[in-house]
Amino acid sequence: MHVKPLIVATMIALGALPVSAQTWRPSDGDKLAFDVLRDGGEFGTHILTFSRSGDSLTVRTDVVLKVALGPITFFEYLHDVTERYDGGRLAWLAARTKNEGKWKTLSVQPAEGGLAVKSEKFKGVISGVVIPSTHWNREEMMQPAMFSTETGEMLPIKVKNRGMERVKVGAAMVEAQRFDVDSELDASFWYDASGRWVKCAFETKGSKIEYVLRSLPG
Repeated sequence: MHVKPLIVATMIALGALPVSAQTWRPSDGDKLAFDVLRDGGEFGTHILTFSRSGDSLTVRTDVVLKVALGPITFFEYLHDVTERYDGGRLAWLAARTKNEGKWKTLSVQPAEGGLAVKSEKFKGVISGVVIPSTHWNREEMMQPAMFSTETGEMLPIKVKNRGMERVKVGAAMVEAQRFDVDSELDASFWYDASGRWVKCAFETKGSKIEYVLRSLPG
């Protein structure tokens, strides 16, 4: 689910995404497939696929969340995002979101001075380090703001490093670093020693939401 963690408090000079020892560089064909649970029961899926061509990386996100009883649907949320990076820098993005029965779209194109954003909520050019709210990039936790793939806004966040914890991935337990994000919707994110996103958890409208990764790529 798109967690709205995402009007920049401070912007960093335009350039490639920062690199650290724990920044995961996904390989061509890698996939992060999460089962999403609501209060322990089935709620939907959140799947990211990665493809590389030379120095270009394309990331596709497909989120499907639904609560239904027979033919009656009580809640449905769909979110599709395609990101393209050239040389480690966001170069293009397209997204669409269905919530409360309505579709909304967003586009990001190269422009003089940065990236031109067009959505129902925001239109303008943003500059600096732009990390979308798709959560696979651990460097998201090192920034003062994230780019919302729903609204097109840069929304401020506060992040606390909570240290290492053991997280279940498939049938195994892995050591992962936990970050608590304070924003419009508070959430926790876990990344393993390689910087891969392995878990997410938050509460909304009285329900506990948990992302469970099926397996590690590679």
